[in-house]
Amino acid sequence: MKLKTVPALEARTQFGQIMKEVQGGQVRVLVEKSGVPMVGIISAQEFQRVIAEREARFEVVDRIRRRLPSIPDSEVQHDVREALSRARRRRRA
Repeated sequence: MKLKTVPALEARTQFGQIMKEVQGGQVRVLVEKSGVPMVGIISAQEFQRVIAEREARFEVVDRIRRRLPSIPDSEVQHDVREALSRARRRRRA
């Protein structure tokens, strides 16, 4: 999927067209103001997928915390990051 960067003024004036392109799955849009990225525009379907994945990740963290309440949060976060990295490497292999 293509990433398109547009200035904020163009995003305001072309918002309808941008929504059609994003909704059609053709593009993701990054809106910049004075050259600084401010917001991203993705389809509702992609947004829902991202939210669901995020909630699933936090559920894993919560399960780990419930089982090991005496372990500091920083250690749990470290272990989760390592587990995610291993899973991603296996998926790419």
